[in-house]
Amino acid sequence: TVNKVVENLDGKARVYDIVIPLGSGITFPDNLQGQIQSGNQKEAVKNIQAKLSEKVKAVEIYDSLMEHRDEYIYFRTDHHWTALGAWYAYEDFCEAKGIAPEPLEGYETVEFDNFLGSFYFNDTDECEELGGTPDVITAYLPKMDAIMHIEDANGVKYDSKVIYDESNAAASLKYSCFIAGDNPYTEIVNNELTDGSSCLVVKESFGNCFIPFLVDHYQTIHVVDYRYWTGSVSEMAAEKGVQDVIFIN
Repeated sequence: TVNKVVENLDGKARVYDIVIPLGSGITFPDNLQGQIQSGNQKEAVKNIQAKLSEKVKAVEIYDSLMEHRDEYIYFRTDHHWTALGAWYAYEDFCEAKGIAPEPLEGYETVEFDNFLGSFYFNDTDECEELGGTPDVITAYLPKMDAIMHIEDANGVKYDSKVIYDESNAAASLKYSCFIAGDNPYTEIVNNELTDGSSCLVVKESFGNCFIPFLVDHYQTIHVVDYRYWTGSVSEMAAEKGVQDVIFIN
């Protein structure tokens, strides 16, 4: 799919591909790897990237995450990475694109505590030990003013903030603070940029906490979640006139 898009958009837009390793390949203890049914994440990423066209800009993030594996870059009770993990990937994306990343210490942050995710609810039958150590979600607010226009799975359109206040949400729903969760189509407009810069992000839920870091670099960000959106990525990219297409999953 990525190779087909890069061929269709040859000379029209750059295509980036970001493959996110699972927490089992980064933060899970090395001496316990043999006890879980998990392949080698680094080899998996290499195998995927080996199939990519040379015209695709493959963004390498595995080594960066491994360098910071002792930090809070994946949740304990959930399968997603944290926004800190996504920021390290954003750094690598900026390097591949040839732009300067916004420094981490310059962001205003908000925290949502008592987050219990998929490992707790779905995979461990609400394990008491996990329930006693809930996660804390730290979200980094874009530095520029932006608004999101969303079309949900029912076709309902509404506006929202890039980082939504989920303080009072149920424990399992707090990850939806990032770009209002998973929707077929989202458009993010930076109200402070007028340079016509734009990108199309093709993602699933791992992309949700990565996308806010892009807001300060593009006037318009188009986001599709390929699990719920139907259409042609190439046609949308051409129609919207984007300069970059970013696959992240």
